[in-house]
Amino acid sequence: MNEKLILKRFESQGLYLPKTDVLEVLRQTVGIQAQSQKEAELNLFLRTENLTLDHLQTLYRKHQIVRSWANRWTLHLLTYDDWELIINARQNEILPRGYYQGQTEISLEIIQYLAEKLATHKKLLKSECIKLVASDFPTFDFHGYAFNGIIQQLTQSGIAYIDASSSVRNHQLIFAEQFKTTSAKQAIETLIKRYWDGFGPAKLEDFIKWSGIKISDVRPIWNTLELPLIITDKTMSDSTFVTARFDSLLTGYADKTWLTPVDKIKLMWTKNGILLAPIIFQGELVGRWSIQTSDKACRILIEHWSPFEVSLFEKKWLEIAHFLGKKLEPIEIIEL
Repeated sequence: MNEKLILKRFESQGLYLPKTDVLEVLRQTVGIQAQSQKEAELNLFLRTENLTLDHLQTLYRKHQIVRSWANRWTLHLLTYDDWELIINARQNEILPRGYYQGQTEISLEIIQYLAEKLATHKKLLKSECIKLVASDFPTFDFHGYAFNGIIQQLTQSGIAYIDASSSVRNHQLIFAEQFKTTSAKQAIETLIKRYWDGFGPAKLEDFIKWSGIKISDVRPIWNTLELPLIITDKTMSDSTFVTARFDSLLTGYADKTWLTPVDKIKLMWTKNGILLAPIIFQGELVGRWSIQTSDKACRILIEHWSPFEVSLFEKKWLEIAHFLGKKLEPIEIIEL
């Protein structure tokens, strides 16, 4: 392990000093992965001072935080401006035809149709979109994932984003009436600089892994940039953190072994590619943790392969329970 690299990346990611503004946390890493929005909200809480779920809901309702497919075309929570940035950076890409499951021609017609409906109505629930399409395109087959591909294309095109306060199953699409288009080259250059500030030091391959943009589109721009040196005065003994699942600390780089020992990769990533929640003690990945919630309580399970001072994390577990509005039950600890 390269200690200097580890410390500089912790610094860039803003792990040493929680921010007072959750929007700044989102800007730090240009959004946060949100296949599970609850996990994303936990990650925001762990990087922000005194964050509450009520405050997040307020930002969602004001559309200062939006939900959309973004980097690697995975669901993210982002500021509205960063959503625009990523969509502009990827404007020359098209979704694979396989997303439409053999219904490409009619799907493209439906995308244009829904874009016009959104321009008129300004917002539509997914269920309302389905009702409109079922009425005007009776031959469209809703089985499978073709309709989700249509919704994804609407966001990828900058036509709409998802109201982050809406249901995951019946999300509300918001027409992006004020969307500002820039060139892909300009957006990619800005995105590289933002990535470097939030993840550096890093290599071209790391940016490609994080963003999902084609290397042929990025390399000519990357090679022209002089990216600043990153410095930190922190030490490994300062570096004790937890994050929730899918955190950018472990998804943002091509080489997993910069922090995860080779023999522990299978313990941190499931067979389905789901990243589990890390425990970092004095700069070393020592284990993972998970949380189960019921109506009134939450239970935390710690699984570790290296010894660490469990007491250093007790306050953090209590803070997590308070954020969720739950009572913390006794913590279970298992040595792997």
